[in-house]
This record gives sequence, C-alpha cells and structure tokens, in this order.
Amino acid sequence: MNPLLQVKLRFSKESNTQRPNGRNLRSAAETSVEAIDSLSEDLRAVLRYYRSTPKILKDILVDVHYNDIIAKSNRIQEVLKPSRKSTNDCIVGARFSNAPEGEENHIITYYVSQDTIERTLVELDCARRFLVQRLNGKATATNFKESDKTIVYDGFGLSKKKMRGIIIDCSVIESFSVPQISSIPSSDTFLVTFYKTELQLANILEKLGVDDARFFYSFYGDDTISLTRDLLDILEEKIPYLISMISSDFSKVTLDEIDGVQEKEEIEIPKPQNEPIIGVIDTLFDESVYFNSWVENIDYLEDFEQLLYKDAKREHGTEVTSILVDGPRMNPWLDDGCGRFRVRHFGVCEDKISTARLVRKIREIVDRNPDIHVWNISLGTEDEVSKNFISYDAAVLDDLQAKKNILFVISGTNDDREERSGILRIGSPADSLNSIVVNSVRRDGRPVSYSRKGNVLSFFNKPDISYYGGDYDDRIIAYSPKGAEPVYGTSFAAPWISRKLCYLIDIVGLPREVAKALLIDSAAGWDYKQSNFKNKDIMGYGIVPISISDILQTESDEIRFVVYGSSESYRTANYAIPVPKDDDGKFPFIARASLCYFPECTRSQGVDYTNRELSLKFGRINAKGSIDDINDNVQDDEGAHVDERQSRREFRKWENTKFISKLLGKNRAIKSYDDRAWGITITSKERLSTRTGTRLNFGAVITLREINGINRIQEFVRACTFRGWIVNEVNVQNQIEVYNVSQEEIRFD
Repeated sequence: MNPLLQVKLRFSKESNTQRPNGRNLRSAAETSVEAIDSLSEDLRAVLRYYRSTPKILKDILVDVHYNDIIAKSNRIQEVLKPSRKSTNDCIVGARFSNAPEGEENHIITYYVSQDTIERTLVELDCARRFLVQRLNGKATATNFKESDKTIVYDGFGLSKKKMRGIIIDCSVIESFSVPQISSIPSSDTFLVTFYKTELQLANILEKLGVDDARFFYSFYGDDTISLTRDLLDILEEKIPYLISMISSDFSKVTLDEIDGVQEKEEIEIPKPQNEPIIGVIDTLFDESVYFNSWVENIDYLEDFEQLLYKDAKREHGTEVTSILVDGPRMNPWLDDGCGRFRVRHFGVCEDKISTARLVRKIREIVDRNPDIHVWNISLGTEDEVSKNFISYDAAVLDDLQAKKNILFVISGTNDDREERSGILRIGSPADSLNSIVVNSVRRDGRPVSYSRKGNVLSFFNKPDISYYGGDYDDRIIAYSPKGAEPVYGTSFAAPWISRKLCYLIDIVGLPREVAKALLIDSAAGWDYKQSNFKNKDIMGYGIVPISISDILQTESDEIRFVVYGSSESYRTANYAIPVPKDDDGKFPFIARASLCYFPECTRSQGVDYTNRELSLKFGRINAKGSIDDINDNVQDDEGAHVDERQSRREFRKWENTKFISKLLGKNRAIKSYDDRAWGITITSKERLSTRTGTRLNFGAVITLREINGINRIQEFVRACTFRGWIVNEVNVQNQIEVYNVSQEEIRFD
C-alpha cells in the first residue's frame, strides 16, 4: 500500500485575458414579428393585472420565461433594462419550469418600474418595424450578422446596439407573466419567503391590515416569516405575486417502534482523555447510559420546552451519540479504526420542532462552540424539498459553513410511509449544498428500502455519499436508555461519517475542504464514471470505505495526493506537476480528481443558488501549452461554444463538488509533449453583479493509477522535492502522536 501524500503546490494567479465577442443570435435562434407581438401582449397583460389590484409595491414583479437554461451572459440585457442599472441587478428570484426532468428552462423574476415596462413596449414596437422593413419579418443567425454592413439601422428610433440587443433578447424569451405560487405543502405552519423589494415585511403586513392580535406569526431575517394557515390564505388572496417560496415550518424525527431490545448490561469504558469532540444537534440525550462520561450533555431548551419535555423520550439522540462514541464496539464489522470520540450533545427537542426555531438554536449553538469542527444533524422533514429553492434551514447551514471553519453531516431522511408509490425526494435540511448528506445502504451495499433520492434544484448531486445504516431486516446496533438496540435509518449512517471527518480534520489535521474531497473521492473510486454505476440519485458518489486506512492509503500502483489552496483571481494554476514517465518517455497513467469548496449562496436567487463557481481542469500539458483535461472540459477555453445546460450536465457548473475521472478500459500510455509535465487549473466565476472579491479555499484529491501496475510513488516524490515543493506522507500513527502532544496541558512552575 502507498501512503496518502500532501503536496504543497505553488499556485500562480492568472487574470482573465479573454474579451467577450459582440452579441449575436445563437445558431438555431430566431426572432419573428409574431414572437414580438406575443411578448408585447404578455407585458400589456402584466400591466393590466397590476392596475387591477391594490397597489402595494412601488414597482412591478415580472417573470421572464426563458426557452433554455440560460447563462448569465445570455440573459436579457436590453429588454426590461432600467435607465441607470443592468437587468441583472433587477433579478430577485429564479426557478425552473415544470417540464420533465432534463428539459427544464429558466424562469427568472425581475423587479422593475412601470416606466421600464412601458419603455420596453415602445422599443419592442421599434424592433417589430425593423424586422418588417429590413429582414422580411424574421431575424435569424444567417440574416442578422453583426458584420453585415448592408443592414441599415437608422430610422427606427434606436441605436444599432440597442436594436440588436432587443432582438437578441427576444430570441431567448418564451413569454412574460405575473409571478404565481407554484405549490403549498400540507402543513399547519409555514415558512414564507417574499421577493426582495423596497418594503420590509412589517410594512407589507401593515398595508394589508394584518395585526398580531388576530394572527400568529414571527419574522425570521429580512424576507421570511413563520405563519399559520389563516394568514397564508390572506397573503395568497391579496399578494400571491409577492410570495417567492413556501415550505413547511416543521422538522421531526420518526421514532420507530423496534422489537428485540437487548437487556441493559454493565459495560466498562475507559475515561475520556483528549479525544476530539463532535457536536451533535438532535433530540434529547439520556445521561444514564454507560458512556455518559464521554458526553457533555446540554438540554438546549427554552423555558416552556423544559416543562413540555420534562418526561420526554430520549432514545434517538442517545442512539446517534452512542455510535459517535463507541459504535465499533457494538458493531465490530464496522470498526473504522478511528477509536472513540467525545461528544457535545445539544438536545433541542423530543421528536419535532419548528424549523425556524431549530435554525435559531443551531446558529446560537455553533456561535458559542467555535472549538467544534464537525457537527452531526439527524433531524429532517417528511416533506420533499422543492425543485425550485433551497429550504430555509439548509440555506442557514450553507451560510454558516461558508463563513466558519465547520462542516455539517446530515442524514438523508427516511421514507416512513406505510404505502409507497415511487421514491420521495429527500427532505430538508438534506438539501444543504455545503454539508455532507449521507444516505443509507444495506450490508451488501444495496440501497435500503426507505431510501429517498436527489437531485437538489434538479441538478445538484445530493445525497453526497452513502454508508451502512441498517434496514428493517438488516439492522445495526446502537445504544439507547434501555440498552443495546437494533436500529435502522439514515440517522445512524450519518454519525459514522462524522467520525471519519472528525478523525481527518482534528487528528490527521487536514483542512475541511480536503477532508470532504477525500470522502467523496474514496466513495467514487474508479467505478463512479462507469455506465453501470446505478442509483446515483440515491447513493450519491458511492459508499465510503469502512476503514479509515483505506481512505488514507492507496494501492501500490497508485499515487494519491492532496493539495490545498485558495482562489483569489480568475484562474489559479500550476503547470509543473511531475507525473512520472515510462522508458518510452510516455505517461503510463490514468487519473481522477475531486475538488471541494464552500461557496457563499443566495437563497433568494432560487435555482441559481451558489454565488461562485470553481471549475477544475487536470491533465497533461499539450503542444499548445494548455491542459488536456481528463474530463474534456472546454467550457472556459477561448472560442469554445458550450451552452449552460451542457456545462451543468457534463462539467457540473455551479456545483461545489467536482469529480472528474478517466474511464477504466483499454488504457495505454499517453504521449508527452516536449517534456512537459501535467497541470491543474481552478477557474473562478461569480454569478451576481456584486462581486464578493474574497478568497475561497479549495481542497483537491488527485489519484494517478499506473496502467502496468508499477509503483512509481518515489519517483513522484523525488521530482516534487527537486522542484522545491514540500511533500509529506500522511502517517496515521505520527499524526496521532502530534495530536496528543498538542492537547497536553502545559504547567508552569
């Protein structure tokens, strides 16, 4: 076996030298007189609607239905353009159409003035006359070239740039409409999020004549309110266009009635020393169990909850924590080699809690416990997550992880229906993109009977990974207040992953980005890209190996190394990775790579949720001095024509986890060009007009497999050292000793 290597690469920073070409119609696009007439009538209908309803807002919310998944650069730029800012600055939401999966198109909501809409109607009429008089009623990619000097733009009241922009914009628009509520979950209480306008929520309710004497509601942040059905009915009747998202305000744990409880026995366990701490946010913990000295228990309850939960059940939280502390003792076949962990357990409820109240508690708990890096959450909703927005609680978890050096491990939620027709989508907060979401598998690696599935926002790969969590007839053992107990559920798969992450971060000392990438990469292996890898929407990237040594070591014919860096410019790059060659001067390797980062996100942007994209390329340097990417990623190459739908499907654009791999098969050594090495680039793009301008850390795991089975790791290490790079072997025993020394208490005489 070869050890995992840490290589401290020197990255260069590169600015974007590409200049955007002039806008043109796409090859198959067109704009006709009939299309402009239809769009004009849509906008008039929008104006008629708002004139017929009581005026609440200063301006107007309007949906633009695009005819594709649209890149930022291809969104409308002249249609609905305010006089002093861009149309992108007017976006307040984005969702997908209700087309079948894989055929969805963007619907983007804009907040613009009535004057802007009326001006757009005038400009559309100008464009219509231009089409009739200059292009026989239809603009196409053939007759509407920017370079065509025979087209006369004078005489229509618009500049050439404006006229072309209007016509090109119309080619990507299917229709306009007033925003509507898509669906309302079955619940007694709701979390309702409003589109961002000039009005505060309190002002909106005041204009509607709503007072807290008649209705129960609570504000959460600037745009979200928790309310009951009677108030939602009023909002739905009077201002449906202002409502951006509706979800159930309810999180719960299903406590299954499990037979076959073993007798409670006296079990000896050593006293804790300086083991790292995992944070747990779950149901209440029972301090009567044998491992209570390993758990710092806090019943994190409000005054009314302390009375309400005086005699509360404490099984679920206790069972989850038992796996974190002493899981391998109860399940020898799942001995991961990570040892025991201390736990700081925050019991926030008995079996159910308001989502909004849970979120408030999570924020407080995390802020007050900065020493904890890994948090386990096995709470979730029965309702399926929306296809068009991230849940309120998941968005808060994403925000915390974007700003703090922490990582949440979340159970993928269970399907507890007595009768099942089809597979449910996962429930919140398992739609958290920055978190690691864990689904459950049986001992033989098959998905369990209660599995729920992704993807999230019709695109993002959730759940991330799978692990052994038991099934009805294939259970694992946890410890409850009654004793050892056979259990099943994603709640009991997640803590095994929390153990591994805490080991990698707090004992081995890896950054969280690298630790997450390691788990993703170890689960995916060489099989994920194969066509016969099934159940990706249920199992994520695959099953994480049981033993931690299988994550920190690799086969003798493989070189596996991790790199850590930060993106502070358009492109972060290294073009000198010394991949060994064979006697013929060729590279006898296939490769795979995983990349993880924790971007800031904006929930109000709907399906366009992540603010920043890091695109990964890795491969040999070719004769042109560029990278032959192992995933054939050309989306950032100059002159490349890759549409947004293809970029998302093939290159996972906007996703915060990237996995690329060369397919196994009849592999041959590949040519080396002029003694060039291999390279890696991380290309950064931002979605919002307001750039963050901040550094974004990333971690990458790269695996090279020698196709002839030869161990070339020492060649690689020597070549890296020759370049002046620091290369460290991840030696588990050494890291444990370093950790123990770092935790020793120093006393001064």
